[in-house]
Amino acid sequence: MRKVLLTSAALAALTLAGNAVAQNNPIVLDSSTPPTTEISTSPAVVALQEAAPPESLLLITAQAQPVQSAEDFAVAEQLRNLIENKLAQYVQHQQDRAGVEAFYRKRNFSPLWVASGAASPRVQQAAQYLSGVAADGLDPADYPTPRFADNSPERLAVNELTMTNSVVSFVRHASIGRVAFSRVSGAVHFDRQAPDPADTLATFADSPDLRATLDSFQPQHAQYKALKAALPAQRSQGHDAAGSSASIIANMERWRWMPHDFGDAYVMVNVPDYTLKVMHQGKMAWSTRIVVGKPGSYATPIFTETMKYITVNPTWNVPPSIIRNEYLPALAQDPSALARSGLRIGRNADGSIRIYQPPGEANALGRIRFNFPNRFLVYQHDTPNKHLFEHSTRAYSHGCMRVQNPDQYAEALLSISQPEERYTATRIRSQYGLGERTITFKRPIPVYVTYQTAFVDESGKLQSRPDIYGLDKSITAQLDDNRRVANVPVARNRSASSRTVRAQQLPSTRRSASANSTGFTGNMSNYVDQPYRGRWGGTYAENWRGHSYAPTPRFRTW
Repeated sequence: MRKVLLTSAALAALTLAGNAVAQNNPIVLDSSTPPTTEISTSPAVVALQEAAPPESLLLITAQAQPVQSAEDFAVAEQLRNLIENKLAQYVQHQQDRAGVEAFYRKRNFSPLWVASGAASPRVQQAAQYLSGVAADGLDPADYPTPRFADNSPERLAVNELTMTNSVVSFVRHASIGRVAFSRVSGAVHFDRQAPDPADTLATFADSPDLRATLDSFQPQHAQYKALKAALPAQRSQGHDAAGSSASIIANMERWRWMPHDFGDAYVMVNVPDYTLKVMHQGKMAWSTRIVVGKPGSYATPIFTETMKYITVNPTWNVPPSIIRNEYLPALAQDPSALARSGLRIGRNADGSIRIYQPPGEANALGRIRFNFPNRFLVYQHDTPNKHLFEHSTRAYSHGCMRVQNPDQYAEALLSISQPEERYTATRIRSQYGLGERTITFKRPIPVYVTYQTAFVDESGKLQSRPDIYGLDKSITAQLDDNRRVANVPVARNRSASSRTVRAQQLPSTRRSASANSTGFTGNMSNYVDQPYRGRWGGTYAENWRGHSYAPTPRFRTW
């Protein structure tokens, strides 16, 4: 709080001069306040105080706010009118308006970009930076910067809001993406929010270097910066060059979707490169080949979550989508297929059908499952189909990620999560058997499932990978053909493949003479007809999407 002593005559003069503080804060008579406590915040106030007789002083209690000249006060009044009545005309993004209004109200509508009736030095700094954002794969035309050539209060207020809208829009795009990921694919999700415009504008108001502050909202990852450095050369070579400029821009956009701080330990999956890396303290601690989801409805989703535990000797619970789309048609032809492949049938608590494979060497998930609970219900796991890792293209699964050397992977993770327990691959393999075992992480580790079709390798060479899921193409289309609404999210229905399978959906034709009432041959004692609850927080039948998986007789390789 600032305390300013004024005479009543001086107060009247100051009011006529248009001082906003005097209009909006209480005035309290206090003849006991000693003159030594007076704090002056403006040359105009100092002059008025010096001319005032000391015996009739008023104490004005006011919040610390920018000092306004008479010219700026006139602009502030215009700003107040525009913000209260026409803000949507100048700030197009609805979610930005409340923050913009809150910022200006807090400073009594004092302008940020105008000083003494003209453009402030901040305008040039911001305009220079925004004019160069093509280097980050963005379009400067999305962030217009007015010239502030007309010094009338009305035009200055309009230009003030135009400038504010441009920097707020840039910050939102730099922080979470120019294109809403939901417009690109339903198999992409990042739970991130744009910075509050009120906080952003307050940061600019206090910033001694506006260009550096603006740049700080961009991703600071080494790969992002490497792509930015490679972009000019690719633009000069055209779209036929390896790692074309369009691909680099699409990859830079996906970096903006992700958290801008990965932490000092994390797992990085690159789907189109079919690789997984464990990163620790800025260095790669371990890496391996992986198998990812097939293009189309079984594509591996792009997202981030936290790995919390490992399951040794996991049970594979077949997702409803696989039961419905693959098992039921095959069972109609051969009701004994499940029994021959080691799969069992039971019921969930809600009466829906559960098909599962007990732990064992032939289990579709292999010996280890790596769990990072997520909305897509995918995970990483071992596999009995080791030969697939020798292929250069490894998109074979139903969405999960199969790991080539899961025992080594577990060792790498646990050496970071709980190094004091001294887990080794040998110790982990010693736990292989028929009973599920859980190793809970003492320090959960983030997992970033990324889609990098362009990246710079350890030798500094730009690498490119095929756009197996078409995400580059989709981002480019949004930027080229749908730019006006590209940043507006759209709703996605992710539950279409998660409907549970009821008993009446099981095949009832071509049963053998020994078939039981469920349509399967063999002794029903081989099946466990009881509810099953998994570690995902409910029955496995509740929300399953597609997963990964092992070959069985009369079924294709999953």
